[in-house]
Parts: sequence; structure tokens; C-alpha cells
Amino acid sequence: MAKVDLQNWKTQIRKGYLELCILTLIEKSQRAYGFEILDRLNNWELLVKEGTLYPLLNRMTTDGILKSTWETEAAKGHPRKFYALTARGKETLTQMTEEFEKMTKIQKEIGKNNQEKSGEKNDEPSIA
Repeated sequence: MAKVDLQNWKTQIRKGYLELCILTLIEKSQRAYGFEILDRLNNWELLVKEGTLYPLLNRMTTDGILKSTWETEAAKGHPRKFYALTARGKETLTQMTEEFEKMTKIQKEIGKNNQEKSGEKNDEPSIA
């Protein structure tokens, strides 16, 4: 039996999850700039690179999910591009969160049902 490529699976899962995390982070802080987002994601061990984050932020801005503004903070002196959720972005975040919670619940229910049936003959195929 072929071994599952765990790294490939993790990469696929992270793609959608990363977008959800970015939108959640921006929504909770009301706005955030790129390096701040990158730093927070990396602190949570998502290990995101600039080459991944900035194209994603640009795509979400182009898609109308985020809006961006350049601002110069007086204390720092250099301009930063801040991102905030648009109305469409807030709706997208709500939908993504609901779908993620639904998928997580389904996976937990499958595990729970399999544990309850552990003593019985199970006609369902096993996942190796």
C-alpha cells in the first residue's frame, strides 16, 4: 500500500486555512500591515513566507475581500500598507468560518462514531 505524502496533504490543507487565518487576524485587529500579519502567523507556527503572504493579500484585495491604504506612522516614519476587511470580506470570513467549523465537526463525529463501533463488525472501509 502506498504511503500518504503527509507534506503534500499539509500543504493543501494550509492553503485554505491560511486565508481563513489572515482574514480572522485582520478582522480581530480591525486592520493590519503585511509584516505584522506575517509575524503573527509565524508566532502561531504557521511558518509563512513573504512570497506566500503578499501575493495572497494582493489577490484578496483584487477580489474585493480586503481594502488597503498606505499610511505613515509618525513614530516610525516609513509608510506601511494596512489591510482591512471590506463588507464582502466580512461576509467571506463568516462563510469560511462556518464551513471550517462544519468540516471540523464532521471529522470529529466520524471519529466518535468509529470509536463507538470499535467492538462491532464495521462494513465501512478503513482509512490507512
